[in-house]
Amino acid sequence: MKKNLTNRREFIKFSALTSAGVGLLASPNILAEALLQNKMQQVLDARKLNYSIQTVALNSSSSTDFNGDNIDRPHEILWDIDGYVKTKGGWPQVDRKEKVVVVGGGMSGLLSAYLLKEHKPLLLEQDNKFGGNSKGEIYNKSAYSIGAAYITVPDENSTIEKVLKDLNIFDKAKLEEEKDVKFFYKNEFLKGFWQGSTDPKRADEFIAVANEIKRIYENEYPDIPFNPEGAVSFAQWKEWDQISFQDWLLQKWPNLHPHILEFFQLYGWSSFNGSIDELSTTQMLNFITSESVGILAFPAGNSLITFQLQKTLEAHQCPVEPSAFVIQVKTTANGVIVTYENSAGQLKAIECERCIVAAPKFVASKIVPEITDERNRQIAKISYRGYIVANVILNKKIQSEGFDVFMMTGVMPEAPAALSPPVKGFSDVCFGSWAQNDAVDESVLTLYRPLPYDGARQFLFSPMAYDKTKAQIAPDLDLFLKQLGLSNADVKGIRLTRWGHSLPIAQVGLLTNGLLDAISAPINERIYFANQDNFANPAFETAFAAAEIAAAAISKKLS
Repeated sequence: MKKNLTNRREFIKFSALTSAGVGLLASPNILAEALLQNKMQQVLDARKLNYSIQTVALNSSSSTDFNGDNIDRPHEILWDIDGYVKTKGGWPQVDRKEKVVVVGGGMSGLLSAYLLKEHKPLLLEQDNKFGGNSKGEIYNKSAYSIGAAYITVPDENSTIEKVLKDLNIFDKAKLEEEKDVKFFYKNEFLKGFWQGSTDPKRADEFIAVANEIKRIYENEYPDIPFNPEGAVSFAQWKEWDQISFQDWLLQKWPNLHPHILEFFQLYGWSSFNGSIDELSTTQMLNFITSESVGILAFPAGNSLITFQLQKTLEAHQCPVEPSAFVIQVKTTANGVIVTYENSAGQLKAIECERCIVAAPKFVASKIVPEITDERNRQIAKISYRGYIVANVILNKKIQSEGFDVFMMTGVMPEAPAALSPPVKGFSDVCFGSWAQNDAVDESVLTLYRPLPYDGARQFLFSPMAYDKTKAQIAPDLDLFLKQLGLSNADVKGIRLTRWGHSLPIAQVGLLTNGLLDAISAPINERIYFANQDNFANPAFETAFAAAEIAAAAISKKLS
């Protein structure tokens, strides 16, 4: 039996839309349907400003600065919490009690709260908008993602399928089958990569790799976390985790075609923000094999999932609080005290029976004092890297070539480093209006620019980073537009999103060396951890799995 606990791409973490021109939010009661029917002008509503999908003012087709990570909130607080508390008059007294508090309103936190909704959990999010990496925007009638782009096809009757149906969005997703996938090769759009369209004389090599990918999916699919009832043995799962994907490929096919290596390198950059010489084979196979049956994309990407999750929580009268900067989560004899600064700058303390920390572990290490020094040293071994997304808003409607198109040149790019960053302006392009069947007035191209090397994040917050990023994507964008029969004159604007520490890197050995289990273990059966970095796997399904595990443990304690 195959369980879809994890497999595709979802990346980019907690943060906000801070650029000028973003703010109005469509009514939560009718946004999803209106979005899908392209009637956004009928549903604009300024009463709610904290949802994961935001509308963009018509005069703001170009951002003037990055949106995404909210760097205005002083993260320095976390480096000296006691000192900051002194400036606020000391630690507050508990003035509120809840059964469950969930810290972090990204995908993992929203799912955790949703799975515990009968217990009316309180959801706290440091940003002023929920959704984490799964946020989106709407410009006129065009809905597009600024982060997580798609999911894979869930197994029939799986928990994920059930939740998506309960959210009333499962049938709103659009399927792209593998046979329909296109790629951009030497400045033209092609299909049939796995049939050898780039080098017909060596087509057998492409077909052999494709057949092996399908065989693994059908007979040895590596669930993450490991599923004892799954098709693959633990011995094989472990063996794959302890070898890089590049080494695995070259062991099986020593003279592997450079086009195949290039494809996997770009895939590793786009999906994992890492190169195939550092990524676990288990992790890569978990992603790439599942996509052999296709992917599902929603209008506005995975932000439609987070939007519907928040809407459902509110319908169940579960309290949600944005702009809640949590500074401490600490167990007591009777439960947990959660201390945070609210949107008014006041320190508040809540007592609860159980708490889920759905923030990344590098944040948890600062706010949970019971995390030991040894555990902090283990957390420090996890790498997190930055990512940039550029949404190019056109001034006309075009026909999408497909959903996700990789930018290939026929040459395997080397793994980048701080002193030798990637030459490519972006690894792939999602046609942002594809999931809306191109029923828009202005089409959108979503460009993904991963930064797949350590040390890149520090440059993202330079005052020059915004202009530099636009210049870096410009040459490849010009070529891409030209092949679409377009030019810069057809570009209405470009909106840039910056995610500073969006993805935990799925390095070789992390799944099997005990580190991830150690850093994700509950504390005193009171504090639980739910984030995709529980498995160092940047996927919607991993976020779901982490939330499901934590919620199930808490449900048993509360029943």
